[in-house]
Amino acid sequence: MGGKFTKDNQPSVRKGRGKAKINLIKEAMKRGERTEEEFYDLLVDRAFSRDDPNAFMEVLKRLYPIDKSTMPMVEFSFSPSSKPHEQAAQVMAAVADGSIPADIAQVFVSSISSMMKIEEITDISHRLDEIEKALSLKHG
Repeated sequence: MGGKFTKDNQPSVRKGRGKAKINLIKEAMKRGERTEEEFYDLLVDRAFSRDDPNAFMEVLKRLYPIDKSTMPMVEFSFSPSSKPHEQAAQVMAAVADGSIPADIAQVFVSSISSMMKIEEITDISHRLDEIEKALSLKHG
């Protein structure tokens, strides 16, 4: 069976991440005989209290979270069917002519590199499977 996971080859001890924070809070509220509604009432009361000026912003951030920054959309000449080194050259040419900023180019080149690594691992795995078949080591 080796190191491959199947329905019959699973770790004997599974280590989970534990309960989600929300579940821990809900359990604590039940132990204290408190309800979610009471929690929200308290939260809103604190948000409108002048004693804690930050409480309002905390409630507001949870109701309307600040959008995460994203990279801008860019357009440049890129051929997905080209060889990886040619794709990287296309990206560098786009930086040189001002079509895309260098930080976005780095994301593209990193992605190309990751794709090459995935392809390499896939190819090695396929070759190993073929060798095992040829040597009759594979049982199934």
